[in-house]
Amino acid sequence: MVVCGVTRRLDSLADTPHDVLVIGGGIVGACVARDAARRGLRVALIERRDFGSGISWNSLKIVHGGLRSLQSLDVRQARAFVRERRAWLRIAPHLVEPIPFVVPTRGAAAESALLMRAALAFNDIVSRDRNEGVLPSRRLPGGRMLARTELHSLVPALAGDYAAGALFYDAQLYSAERLVYAVLADAERAGASVTSYAEAVAPLRTGGSLAGVVAEDRLTGERLDVRATMTINAAGAGAASVADLLTGRAGAAPPMTGLALNLMLAGEGHTTGFALVAKTDGRERRLFVAPWRGRTLVGTAHYECARAPQSDAELEPYVERFVREVSAAWPARSLSRENVLLVHSGMQPSPHGSKRATVHGPPEHEIVDHAGIGVPQLLTAIGPKLTMARAIAEQLLDIVSARLDRATLPCDTASAPLDSAPADDIPVAIARATADGHSALPGDVVSHLIRWYGNGVAYDAVTRMVGAEPALGARVIEGSPVIAAQLRYAAMFEGAVNAEDLIMRRTELGATARVTPSVQAAAQTAIDFAAAAPAATIGQGARTESEPGARGSRSL
Repeated sequence: MVVCGVTRRLDSLADTPHDVLVIGGGIVGACVARDAARRGLRVALIERRDFGSGISWNSLKIVHGGLRSLQSLDVRQARAFVRERRAWLRIAPHLVEPIPFVVPTRGAAAESALLMRAALAFNDIVSRDRNEGVLPSRRLPGGRMLARTELHSLVPALAGDYAAGALFYDAQLYSAERLVYAVLADAERAGASVTSYAEAVAPLRTGGSLAGVVAEDRLTGERLDVRATMTINAAGAGAASVADLLTGRAGAAPPMTGLALNLMLAGEGHTTGFALVAKTDGRERRLFVAPWRGRTLVGTAHYECARAPQSDAELEPYVERFVREVSAAWPARSLSRENVLLVHSGMQPSPHGSKRATVHGPPEHEIVDHAGIGVPQLLTAIGPKLTMARAIAEQLLDIVSARLDRATLPCDTASAPLDSAPADDIPVAIARATADGHSALPGDVVSHLIRWYGNGVAYDAVTRMVGAEPALGARVIEGSPVIAAQLRYAAMFEGAVNAEDLIMRRTELGATARVTPSVQAAAQTAIDFAAAAPAATIGQGARTESEPGARGSRSL
């Protein structure tokens, strides 16, 4: 790969002794790599598939602020969520934004207006510093109660069933997959080496101690040694099997035995999210409905599941069960399986069997320190929510720094903006780009490009591509702001290996359920173009030395 003019390929990882090896390129692994690199450590990250292709991609797109934690009066957990939501709003304002939610009220007990009024007041106290250091457009207002008329005006779907409601604000991702990419790109800029389609297949030992892994290039079959003083296992659903492999012991880390599901439906014009009360297994719990990118997301369901479904056929009974639950909780929607555009699924810790289970979903995150079984060089991250990924990375790196027994730079990942974050507030950046008009692109496309790429190089490169070849300004599919130039840019400069990488994780086409034969053909055309492009054309009007990634690499 080419980064700042230096050639770094997968096999070059064998030439460098690293302080930290990260296994897993989802949001947790990305945050670990960024934190470690910014502390001045030598970092390598390997991902067995494409970056962000696991549970990080499968989400409700909500960056939670802890209101649900207050249902069990868990102030400590609520404060942790408030801090992390604030951190994401600070460091990635182009990719995280406020979203209003309504919790309808009626009667007494759990759905009473009195209870929700108290919860909102308590939440405002617990989250009193939620807007410190946050740009004006990303600040979260306080909560308030809604009368029937305003409730039904904001959320017509609740008309007739509820007398009033409580309005609060949380944060929502513009794109989960782009957040993973942006964090990894920041890690690389800080000095980390990141490689996709590289799998840890065996432990590497020196004098009986874990000293890294044997990694296999999943595209060529080549194997090489990646040496590191400390290894952090952030492999998500595969974390237990990686822990077993590297420690040589079965059961070295808790397995994922919970299945999390979110559904994507057609959009209904909502601008406000809202809660539903679902009944399952004799218990009541809240589901959340969120408008997102012209679609409607519903989630999250948590089911016991001994192992990850191996096919759509194995997953389908869980999906049908969730559809029935949503349909019963939201009768006005008349939901059927045929209405579901996309299913997000992923393995998490058991929602009921863990000692750290919570009343509102999966357990809290957990760090497994394998020093207790004689492998102090290995730490495993289990089950963190996307919201808490940065925090668990900080905890992991604090342990690593102590174990390396040398001073490192302090952690600054909660306040240092991502390199791609615009210097201006987001509406100002969008207005300025729209006013420039140098690309002659429609306003919604310009807005999307600023939100997707943020500041500087990538946005400029894509618009220059369109200026040089106007056909690249065409939408890939009607109804989406994604243009052909984005596919070509990602194929050439963002480490995409195949058309699936482009559709599912370098653009929002897959995440918004816009995968058609014509979209697949357009993505393949971009991959073919990048593969055939002479090396001399790779920088013409499309990149600078400060920009990561290159054609033909599996790095950023």
